Formats: sequence, C-alpha cells, structure tokens
Amino acid sequence: MDSFLACSKLTVRFYEQSKPVLQQVSLSIQKGEKVLILGPSGCGKSTLISVLAGIIPEHMEADIQGEVILRKHTGVMFQDPDTQFCMHRVNEEIAFSLENRSVPREEMDDIIQHLMQKVQLNVDPHTDIQTLSGGMKQRLALACLLALEPEVLFFDEPTAQLDPAGRMEVFQLLQNLATDQDQTMIFVEHVLDGVIEWMDRVILLDHQGHILADGHPKDVITTYEEEMKAAGIWRPKIFPEKWSTIIQDPFHPISQTLIQTFEARKQQCEQKESTDYETFIRTEKLQLGYGKKSIMSDLQVEMKAGDWISVIGENGSGKSTFLKHLIRLEPVKKGHIFLKEKHLKKWSDRLLYEKVGFVFQNPELQFVQDTVFDEIAFGGRQRNWPESDVREKTYQLLEEFGLAKHAKAHPFTLSLGQKRRLSVATMLLFDQDVLILDEPTFGQDEKTAKELIRRLKERQRQGTTIIMVTHDMELVDECADQVLLFHQGEHVYDGTPYDLFSNRELVDSYQLRVPLHYQYMFERKEVLTIAE
Repeated sequence: MDSFLACSKLTVRFYEQSKPVLQQVSLSIQKGEKVLILGPSGCGKSTLISVLAGIIPEHMEADIQGEVILRKHTGVMFQDPDTQFCMHRVNEEIAFSLENRSVPREEMDDIIQHLMQKVQLNVDPHTDIQTLSGGMKQRLALACLLALEPEVLFFDEPTAQLDPAGRMEVFQLLQNLATDQDQTMIFVEHVLDGVIEWMDRVILLDHQGHILADGHPKDVITTYEEEMKAAGIWRPKIFPEKWSTIIQDPFHPISQTLIQTFEARKQQCEQKESTDYETFIRTEKLQLGYGKKSIMSDLQVEMKAGDWISVIGENGSGKSTFLKHLIRLEPVKKGHIFLKEKHLKKWSDRLLYEKVGFVFQNPELQFVQDTVFDEIAFGGRQRNWPESDVREKTYQLLEEFGLAKHAKAHPFTLSLGQKRRLSVATMLLFDQDVLILDEPTFGQDEKTAKELIRRLKERQRQGTTIIMVTHDMELVDECADQVLLFHQGEHVYDGTPYDLFSNRELVDSYQLRVPLHYQYMFERKEVLTIAE
C-alpha cells in the first residue's frame, strides 16, 4: 500500500469475544483529507480509529489480521476530555505535551499562549482545569494535541458530552483549523449537523463491521439513505440541502415539514390540560453542590407524578448534581427534598430504591457483575424473584436492547453505546414509580435511541414519572411535559417545551439551540419582516 494512512483486509477481534468487530476492512486516506466514519452503535467505528491511531494493539490487546500503515505522530480526542488530563492547571497540561517533544522550558510560555489563542481558549493559563466548562475542556484537549504537532488528528465523538451551543462551537473551531492548515482529520460522530458539511469523505460501516460505502458525503447520504435508516444510523437534518434555500422557499418539502411540526407542537400545548396529579417530588430552598462547592441555591421545584420532566442547561449548570441530590447520592447542604410529601431523609435505602431507579451518566459506575446477563438479572435476584422469572425478563431485555449476543461478555468490554443501553435495561427490570436518567441517549444510534424512548414513554403511560437530563432538544420538545432550565447557577425556567422554545427572547438570552422547526419560524418571520 502506498498511502499516507491505510489498512488492507483489516480484521480485529478482541480476545474475550468470539466474533470479529471489524472484518476485511480496506481503506486509504490521503494527507489533508477530512473523513467521517459512520455506522450503528457497536459496529467497530472506535475500534477502527484506535487501530489507525496505533492504540490497538500497542495499548489495547486484540487479535489483528491484515496490513496497517500508521503515522508516527497522531493525536486522539475522546468523548470525555477529563480522561486525558493528568495535570491541575491549563498551562501545566499543555506544557506536559510540549515536554514530550523535548521543547525547552524557556520557549514554552510563548507556545502555550499561541496554542490557547489558536483553539480560542480565552482563560488565564493558570486556571484550574476542573473549573472549565465541557466545551472549554475540549478546547484544552485540542491545544494539547496540537502541541504534539500530530500528522493526523482522530476524534471519537468529541462533542458527545457537550451542550448544543458547546457542540457547535467545537465543530466551528475544528472547521477553522481544517481550513487554516492542511490537517488530516478522522471523525467518529453520531451528531452529523455541523460536521458533515465540511467533510471530504464518508465511510459507512454496517453492523458486522464491513465497509458498506465509501465516498463523497452527498453521494453516500443520498444513495444509502434507506440502508442508513434500516441500520439505525443518525442522518443529518438538512444536508445536502442548504438552510438558506429552505428559509427562502416556504414550499420546499423540508419547509413544509418544519411548518407542520411547529403547528403540531403549538396545538399540543394549547390542548394540554393541567393535570391534578399529586406532587411526587418537591424541593424547598435547596442548595446544590458537591464537596465545598456550591452550584445553585434556593431551588424550589415541583414535579407531578406521571409527568416527563426534562432538565436542561449548559455544561456545569448543575443538572447531574440535581439528579444525584434527588436519589441521595449527594448530601443536601441546605434546604429540603420531599418524596410523596415525606422528607427524603426519612426514607430507608430499601424503600427509596424500590421507588426510584437511577441511570448514571457514566454507566460503568453502576456495573457490579461479570457478565451482561448477570448485570440485568442482579436486581431480580437481590429481590429473591423466582429464577425462571429473572431469566425470562432478562432475556426479554437483552433482545429489546440489542444485547443478546453479548449476554456472556463482561460489561466493561462493551462499546460506550452498548454500556448505556445496558445501564438503562438494568433499571427497566423493575416497576419503580420514578426513573431518573442522566443523558441516556447520547452515544446511541437512532434506532436504539428511539427504541429506548418508546419504552420509556410506555412506562410513563403506565404511571411512571420520568426525570431526564438531556442535551437533545428534539427529545425535550417531543416528550417533555415540564422543562427545568438551569443557567449559570440559577433555575431560570419551569414550564412547557413549546412556551420555552417559541419564545425568541428566552432562546437568545440562554443561547439555546432549539429544534429546527422553531428556528425556522424565527428566521422565516425575519425574512417576511425584511420583505415588508
């Protein structure tokens, strides 16, 4: 092979698995290319870039067959930037990368300042890394990678844990970087809007880890639309169409769809009757925080039994901390939480966790068993269910969450998307009154995410209260009865999705990336105003 970066007939199998993750994959990437790798969850996308980056087999063991051409200097940005940091302060972290290149200490300060400017990390160099927002942490991670002067940059869902505004900022930063210098970039990403528009090429994998398509983004998206839909792969909402064309033409098919969706949401809001359901959870003058740090104070909210409550806000606004307070994973500093009008402190652990299920943002935090099957079955066995009932319910959940073929695998060997599905499946074994979920859909392919939401809606119809932190505004708009918006240490909104997303002043004030049908109505109104 005569290529900048390539593999030929690459087959990868992890030693604890019977079947290969990737099979007979051949591709060649040229210097300066921007390549997007797509495929359903668990198809081997992250494995492929780990091989091309040299992580497999150097740092992760696997059986590899085929030929691989690597570059000596590469950089990888992962979903969670915290896993890449080893120092306390911004300048120290970048300096660590420079030390790996043996850059003299007296030259470092100027280089650090230059790199921070390049990634638009506008903070004091001595800033504590843990005080940065998620978007700022990804900027720092990028600065550290650029300090290594990599020939290739790999991105494994770099925006997965960011709020929508932070996601678009990172995509724009990377696009600017791609334009300014001839940098080779390889992406794995579920959210396509904001990145596919400036890719040179898309590589599409199927469930078995084969290459299904490899070509120009527009050609792949249009030619393989049905295959992508069947495989559950997220597709861009606008591309290959242009947003400006849609805004100017109210008869464009996408315009018509957006108008119809907006009117449907408006009608749903107008027809929705206020329920007389009991207040299931309420807080009084609650102070949120962890350790010695206070995030929010005087929080007073009420959540009705049987409602779907979405908790939204920028990274670092206190969403996950709020959920942990509701389940006593974080101690209350000040104020009170009541569950069914009984103070949370007065609930025993056994009764509390029979009423409330919790799905962590990091699914590995809740795994306690050595196989996927035993992980789902664990709760039923703890409650002394008949083994026949445990096995029946466990097999049902394994099938519904696409985990049947991984039943004997260790939970830690699953892909991130599969781990998240497993964490939700363990909670759905029971019939708790409340399900609290922290970003359960991120990292999921479209098919799996929709199946998860379908099951949660089914549980809600049966009377379960759903409380979910999410950055997915489409999900909030479609499912939520109540939205709690946190912003810079304040609880700034409590109401319906429609009333929030259709209010241009609120949307602009809190920099919300609203669903497209609201954005369309805002911009279409501006077009009509100018025309008048």
